[in-house]
Amino acid sequence: MEYVYIVSCTDGTLYTGWTNNLTARLAAHNRGQGAKYTKGRGPVRLVYSEVFADRSQALRREAAIKKLTRSQKDDLIARQMDGQPEMLDIMDADGRLCGVRPRTLVHKQGLRHAVVHLWVLEVRDGVPGLWMQRRALDRPLHPGRYDLSATGHISAGESPRQAVLREAYEECGLELSEQMLEQLPVTVNQRYARNDGGMDDEMAHLFLWVRSDGIPFAPGPEVMELRWVTLQAFDNCLKAGQDLIWPDGSALPCTELSCFHPEEWDVVRERLRETGFWNG
Repeated sequence: MEYVYIVSCTDGTLYTGWTNNLTARLAAHNRGQGAKYTKGRGPVRLVYSEVFADRSQALRREAAIKKLTRSQKDDLIARQMDGQPEMLDIMDADGRLCGVRPRTLVHKQGLRHAVVHLWVLEVRDGVPGLWMQRRALDRPLHPGRYDLSATGHISAGESPRQAVLREAYEECGLELSEQMLEQLPVTVNQRYARNDGGMDDEMAHLFLWVRSDGIPFAPGPEVMELRWVTLQAFDNCLKAGQDLIWPDGSALPCTELSCFHPEEWDVVRERLRETGFWNG
């Protein structure tokens, strides 16, 4: 991707630039290394961006935007934000928050943003396992495939804990409290192509909850069902590429899983081993 972008500096001025890696470029600006103009005027905030297929198009567009007056640039920025129903905080390559952008634009342009992943665990008949949700057939991303217990974006201005509690309720019908959840101390960067032609660049905040008190699930409209699988079967699928074997003996090809990442499972598995929940 070739980006043309506008950032707002701390003195209120705007800087227009071009790059082929906007997340890294924002970090460079915020370190005082991105451009002579922005040095000493950081941290910057991304207020506008476009994507082009080749560098020549991007450079022509950069030159055209630089010729605009301040009021024309302000109008360009306002039009990109107008009428957008959902906003996400975005971050640079160093994890610094550096702007609020429309969710549709974040996905289309591959801007780095934050999500939450909730792993609902439960021991059944002495066997530790994981509850997985099956995504509704009308979902725009991976319809009908199996995903983690609850997942979702962190909205602009929302904390990870606020987001995971909201998603647990919206997707699983679980009314949890912050005290019931364990947040792992690391975030996992996951970058992958979307099936709608966009790109996801996510920093996933990981949460664990051990279900032991019989709190029932009440799946929301985005979820078809929740299904329990042993952690050993899950591990065999993610790490060895085997079919996922459900407790009834039926098999699910790994290709039917949605956005699972072995490196995230490595983090969760290590924590489960530390606590003695699972020794696989």
